[in-house]
Amino acid sequence: MEANTSRIVNLNGSNYHVWKGKMEDLLYVKDYYMPVFNTDKPGDKTDEEWNILHRKVCGYIRQWVDDNVLNHISGETHARTLWNKLEELYARKTGNNKLFLIKQLINLKYNDGTPVSDHLNVFQGIINQLAGMGIKFEDEVQGLWLLGTLPDSWETFRTSLSNSAANGIITMEMAKGSVLNEEMRRKSQGSSSHSDVLVTESRGRGQSRGPSNKEKHRSKSRGKFADYECHHCGRKGHTIKFCRQLKKEKKKADYNNKKNNHKKDDGGNDTAEVNTATEEFFILVLLVM
Repeated sequence: MEANTSRIVNLNGSNYHVWKGKMEDLLYVKDYYMPVFNTDKPGDKTDEEWNILHRKVCGYIRQWVDDNVLNHISGETHARTLWNKLEELYARKTGNNKLFLIKQLINLKYNDGTPVSDHLNVFQGIINQLAGMGIKFEDEVQGLWLLGTLPDSWETFRTSLSNSAANGIITMEMAKGSVLNEEMRRKSQGSSSHSDVLVTESRGRGQSRGPSNKEKHRSKSRGKFADYECHHCGRKGHTIKFCRQLKKEKKKADYNNKKNNHKKDDGGNDTAEVNTATEEFFILVLLVM
């Protein structure tokens, strides 16, 4: 089985607890764990083989530390001694180290827009380091503390979760899962809201009483002939082709012509009817006589 060493980070002095867990797993995967975690030599190995394995493991561990850490363990040839020395240097249960981690936990705040998973990893990492120094918080305290690291924009979420928790108890796992679900909900709602805004804007543009195509064409024409003078009305901004006064006059003249023609037609029809009636009257008189 090949180890995924690309995910191993170098020990720099401030990430010991994270590095330690990953390095332990890697030592077991590579079958290098015995010199580090066993105090007695296995019966199937000679002293020389055992010493060579110690030297090999020391060289392997040193490949995953920064230069400032390497200076403290460069001369070690015993794997267990090297391992214990790193723990004494970077995991000492001193009051100063404990206070440093407590301050980190108190000042830890989640920033909106950043991945929630990254925030959870940092929070859990500090909790694990404190546990390694003998400071352990109850599960409910961890859950409440995690919620306390959220900004005010999450206040409604916090209140809802607190009210829905059975017996008012919020466990660490419950807090983690709820926070991750809330992040997914907010991302989904954000994309949906953005789509709604786009739809609303497009509808507003379609239904708004903006300028019609004719008015747009007219405004373009006015801009195009801004320096022209109409030969009919004498005004600037259009040519005789687009003169509104001329169009009104033509329309009025056409209306009057149609009206006059209609009167003439009506008059002609009346005369014809009278003539016809007169002729019929004379014919009737002649017949009677």
